[in-house]
Amino acid sequence: MEIRELSATPLFRGLTPEEVRQALTALDASRRPFAKDELLLQAGHCITHLGLVLTGRVHIEHLDVWGSKTLLGQAGEGDLFAETYACLPQEPLLVNVVAASDGEALFLASERLLYPGEEPWLQRMAQNLLQIAARKNLGLARRNLYTAPKTIRGRVMAYFSALAIKNDSLQFTLPFDRQQLADFLGVDRSALSSTLSQMQRDGLLTLGRRTVKLHTAPEEL
Repeated sequence: MEIRELSATPLFRGLTPEEVRQALTALDASRRPFAKDELLLQAGHCITHLGLVLTGRVHIEHLDVWGSKTLLGQAGEGDLFAETYACLPQEPLLVNVVAASDGEALFLASERLLYPGEEPWLQRMAQNLLQIAARKNLGLARRNLYTAPKTIRGRVMAYFSALAIKNDSLQFTLPFDRQQLADFLGVDRSALSSTLSQMQRDGLLTLGRRTVKLHTAPEEL
């Protein structure tokens, strides 16, 4: 993504090209290329700049003291990451931000977005940031629904049902590979693979490498 395309992203939506240029200067914008598996932000650190993915993808991960990793989410082109922590600079990160592919991120100081004053473009960006935060909170609430079931099969069924409803189709593509899906659902990868294989033998679904087809009538979802 080129800088001139930023107005198409959720954070810069509604801004003119000139206002985008003003924003980049006012928000102390800096570009940072990254390589796959690179640690962009580390748990325990405090930050003042939020990130916006220009190209590639990043994962938001929690790593406990025993080394168990939970995948909390991902950000692709145009998406923000670490914006909550950037708006609360006294709060240390509880998560790591790790590159899921090669790419580039744009980092922006959050302080002026919290105090937009009379600048129309700053007010628009502050409104956009609030909407983004609200959507992410909704996403976290949905994830709680996926991880609430006690069994792996229950978690898989909850998540796959939600994806089917979102895509309005019983066939959809998973946003994660098998390990990432296990991390996202908070389960062991081997146990997940075993559960998926059993669900396929039970006739509940058909699996591809990343594709899923549910064998359930739409009205039952």
